[in-house]
Amino acid sequence: MNSNSTGRPLILFFAVLPLAYAQNIEVYSSGTVEKGTTRQLSAYVPLSPNTIKWSVNDVQGGNSTVGTISSSGLYTAPIVVPAANVVTVKATSTAYPAKFGSAKLTLTQKKPSVWSSNPSSFPGGTVTLSINGANFEASTIIKVGAATWTATYISPTSMKATGSITTAGTYPLTATNPGKGAAVSSPINVTVTPAPPPPPPAISLVSPGSIQQGAYSLTVSGSGFTAGSQVHFNGAAITTVYVSASSLTATGSSNLAIGTTIPITVANPVPNAATSNTFNIKISAAPAPNMSKVKAGRLLEQAAFGPTPAMMDKVLQDGVDAWINEQLALPETVFAAPASMSDAQSQLLHRYGTAPDQLRQRMIQALANIVVISANKNIYAPEIVPYYQILSRNALGNYKTLLEEISTSSQMGKFLDHANSSKATPKTSPNENYPRELLQLFSVGLYQLNADGTNKLDPQGQPIPTYNQTTISEFARALTGWTYPGSNATGFNWENFSGPLQPRDNYHDTGAKTLLNGAALPAGQNTTQDMAGVINSIFNHPNTGPFVVLRLIRALVTSNPGPAYVQRVSAVFDNNGAGVRGDLKAVAKAILTDVEARNDTPPATFGRLKDAIFHVLAFTRALGGAPRSGTHLQIYNFVNMQQAIMNPPSVFGYYSPFYRVPKQPLFGPEFQIYSPSESVVRAGMFANILNGQASGDFPVNLAPFTTAAGNTPALIDAVDQALLYGRMSPQMRSVLTTAIDAQYDNNGRVFTALYLTALSGQYAVAH
Repeated sequence: MNSNSTGRPLILFFAVLPLAYAQNIEVYSSGTVEKGTTRQLSAYVPLSPNTIKWSVNDVQGGNSTVGTISSSGLYTAPIVVPAANVVTVKATSTAYPAKFGSAKLTLTQKKPSVWSSNPSSFPGGTVTLSINGANFEASTIIKVGAATWTATYISPTSMKATGSITTAGTYPLTATNPGKGAAVSSPINVTVTPAPPPPPPAISLVSPGSIQQGAYSLTVSGSGFTAGSQVHFNGAAITTVYVSASSLTATGSSNLAIGTTIPITVANPVPNAATSNTFNIKISAAPAPNMSKVKAGRLLEQAAFGPTPAMMDKVLQDGVDAWINEQLALPETVFAAPASMSDAQSQLLHRYGTAPDQLRQRMIQALANIVVISANKNIYAPEIVPYYQILSRNALGNYKTLLEEISTSSQMGKFLDHANSSKATPKTSPNENYPRELLQLFSVGLYQLNADGTNKLDPQGQPIPTYNQTTISEFARALTGWTYPGSNATGFNWENFSGPLQPRDNYHDTGAKTLLNGAALPAGQNTTQDMAGVINSIFNHPNTGPFVVLRLIRALVTSNPGPAYVQRVSAVFDNNGAGVRGDLKAVAKAILTDVEARNDTPPATFGRLKDAIFHVLAFTRALGGAPRSGTHLQIYNFVNMQQAIMNPPSVFGYYSPFYRVPKQPLFGPEFQIYSPSESVVRAGMFANILNGQASGDFPVNLAPFTTAAGNTPALIDAVDQALLYGRMSPQMRSVLTTAIDAQYDNNGRVFTALYLTALSGQYAVAH
């Protein structure tokens, strides 16, 4: 015993602590547990007493979601792996609840096993494998290499898998049970061997056995063809359509020389596939066009606004001469008096496109470009319709009568200021507008002409004027004293278009006048007598025949007629064979039956560019259609194409008869209104007609072409016959073939064939 300073004994106290405060419980063991399986856990409990209780995620004894554990530590995993697949198992002292030990268990899917595959080796391509193993489930995924195959569950030890591999090699095959805690099997290897080359395709027949230059269509018969088989023509792949394992069709275009032997082969789109045997065909000469149809088509492009199917048949049946004679004998299609200018324009276009007396209608259009009145000044229907009635009455009558009626028409009286032109006063002079154009444009022209339409030249080689300003002034004096119809019987009347002009002698210059070539009108003649003298002067002038004839030939047949052609027809103008001068019926027949017009293999310089009116009407008529009556949309379209109906921009018409083809020595009057911008507008018009977007103004029948749409050569033939009468060149056929075959459906194929042909030079120029 120790003592302190007081002498008392020192007592030492030692706290005796429980063993639990000195050591922890430890739980064995952690790791992974497959769903539905058990794991025996144990605990080291250095406590006294050493009794414990077990829990899973703090749930004593666990539950079906996280797994259960027995009092002896046997853990049973749930049959479905929970979303949180890591659970905590605890062993807690019963005597000291604060003392416990724990372990983490990771719950997984059952790990599948793959033992074998049947087959284990196979050629490239699509294959189905039978797989043996263990722990397979309905959701088990089978992979070969990196690709997931389509798997079919059979039993826990058997599956099938279908997939495709084309590249030879060795690939790992695994099974995966997916989901939380997914489990993957150990791999086995499968081997893909190179696919044996398929047997080559075989050709037994190619039909036809010979083709013409240009577009062609072939049917290839044989065996071993596939959906991607490619026909090769002379070594080059062409457009091929798979029909069956024994039939292919193919289209293309060729300009190879006639007699060339062409090898045809077929290749299948499989690596290492052999090419078929070779089948030879030949290039044969194209059949000559049906010249009877060419003759009929060319005539109807000259004497009508293009052929209709019915009119073509009529010419083929009756012949050229009989058809012309019948046209000359047809009664006039009467031009009704419309309510408005737009109605008048629509009626004129409808007449051009549908009237049975087509030759008269073509002559009306031709004369309207020589003796011009325009709605740009005569803005109301009564101011212009009677002018077209005059042209219609006299289109196949006598040119002298036409000049007489035009010169006394109230419509021309307004347009060229002829009405109310009075004799001179100290402050006024007679109006010279009509006399100037009567000479320059309606009858004799600026320069003296030979009978063949060429200019007469002076010794210096210069053209000789037909008249001068003095001549114009003399004609103006002779044409004074005419006024509009009205109630003032002695004076001038204001505008009135109910009838022809009326003479007023008190406003007429009664002095003597000198007209063309020194011809004189004596003094003292009245208004009507001097008018007759003026008409006789210009009508009987030697220039009038070739001047008028040249313009009619250019309007109907060709822009560059030979001088002999002009001279032959001028002779008919001078004398129709019965001593009559100016007989337009005889002139029209002479123009159309002349050897130069009826040469059905003309030179390249022959023909004329179709103006917008003719081009649209001829295209519509060729497709079995016609302009619908009573609509006005087409008027707007023709304005944009620089050929507004009844509304030429000036007294010179829509274009000058002396305009030449750009960068060419050839005359081409219609080219003056066919610039790049007008060509685009015209192309749009044709597209609208074919698409049915022209408000029904120009309905056409595309059924004959739709029937042939699936066969490119047949479609081209149908278009060729309808528009070109069988004259389409091989080069154009080749271009069309390429364009047609690029289309997605039959509507696009028909549109492309007709649209491109309509705008081509072969159709746009009447040749």
